Amino acid sequence: MVNDSAWVRIQRTVRFSAAHRYHSEQLSEEENRRVFGKCNRPHGHGHNYRLDVGVDGPVDAVTGMVINLADLDALLKEKVVEPLDHSFLNYDVEHFAHIVPTCENLASWLWELLEEPVASLGNCRLAVVRVWESEELFAEVERGEGR
Repeated sequence: MVNDSAWVRIQRTVRFSAAHRYHSEQLSEEENRRVFGKCNRPHGHGHNYRLDVGVDGPVDAVTGMVINLADLDALLKEKVVEPLDHSFLNYDVEHFAHIVPTCENLASWLWELLEEPVASLGNCRLAVVRVWESEELFAEVERGEGR
């Protein structure tokens, strides 16, 4: 790792469409309907998600880049877009088989999924993951103390 004071953040955005259903196995059917409302409908509903990924690192003196965007694009396609686009998160993503696929849980899971692979792409680190479920709602996980 290098000196944090010389770091720059670059952000990349990708999009995917996916369906989900808010339903907790720890709640009764009635409680699920009360807590999650329309989001608990048995056949789910979909969103056109936007994922913003911020990467921090020093600007390389030779390339002028924090990270090679072609490498980051390939990683995001492999880890996010290919497996999630046109999926039903509750059924197609093992992680969400027993976890409610809220925007918050999706952002946390994507952080865990991307943190190490991003760091392996060079002298950089994952700084922020922001998942937009709609134009009015996003959840964000940001590098903080201890991360």
